[in-house]
Amino acid sequence: MGNKRNPGLRGGGWAPYLFIVPAVALIVLLGVIPILISFVISLQSYRLGVPLDQIHYVGLDNYRDILSNRLFTDSIGWTFLFTAITVIFNLVLGLGLAMLLNAKAMEKRLKVFRSLFILPLMLAPVVTATIWEILFAPVYGIVNYVVELLGFASVSWTGESVPAKAAISAVDIWGATPFCMLIFLAAFQTVPGDVYEAAMIDGASRTRSFFRITLPLIRNFIALVVTIRVMDALRVFDSVMVLTNGGPGTATETMGTAIYKTAFRYGNIGAGSAGAFIFFALILVVTLVFMTLLRKQTGTEGREAA
Repeated sequence: MGNKRNPGLRGGGWAPYLFIVPAVALIVLLGVIPILISFVISLQSYRLGVPLDQIHYVGLDNYRDILSNRLFTDSIGWTFLFTAITVIFNLVLGLGLAMLLNAKAMEKRLKVFRSLFILPLMLAPVVTATIWEILFAPVYGIVNYVVELLGFASVSWTGESVPAKAAISAVDIWGATPFCMLIFLAAFQTVPGDVYEAAMIDGASRTRSFFRITLPLIRNFIALVVTIRVMDALRVFDSVMVLTNGGPGTATETMGTAIYKTAFRYGNIGAGSAGAFIFFALILVVTLVFMTLLRKQTGTEGREAA
């Protein structure tokens, strides 16, 4: 009796599939079905407040409408520019902070400073944006107070195009840099110490060691951070809605806010759903490009090692 095997559990029959049914059902219910419904809506003339019997199939008209909507098309350029600016700053600042915390002089203080640096990760994006909205206030904001102390005129951070874009970028950089720092700090721990010792014996400076040893050995971590941050930055929404609401005018509208306003402020659910699928396609393409580059890089490293 005790040695008798149950073919359902040990033989690899139905049991493995049964165990994953709840997870698959949850994914289908909360992920796949809403996406399919949204795609169907993107092909319908669907507006808020319109009776259901007036909703009808329009094919790709919603996609043509959203692509001819200047609010959406202008937001594409700013969204990609915002992504490029914030990701570059995230990489530079994240690497710098990780190097600082990885220094031998910081070993005893690592836990304290690491806890301080990751505080922005503990806050919800809406809370972060609200705090910065107060800091950027034109009259009583701390940022303008510091600017005036330095002898410069106060800035309307949310009332002018360039300052508003700078403010939104600064908020995102402040909130996302700790994540990059943690990944790079973990990456530095994977670099063998004897490699640096050999480089020092050969007369290599710290700068040369960083560019010739550290960066090549952690480039997979860099690719990972870039991929995650690009996807995250493209989806920026909370800080824009809280700080500027897309203004002044439409200067800081992102694809996320443009889709939201098209669907819920202007009531065109069909066009908003079409914009969401275009947005999804852009993010998918960017992600596939980065994943392909990462795969090729890993394959090259494997061949070199062989």
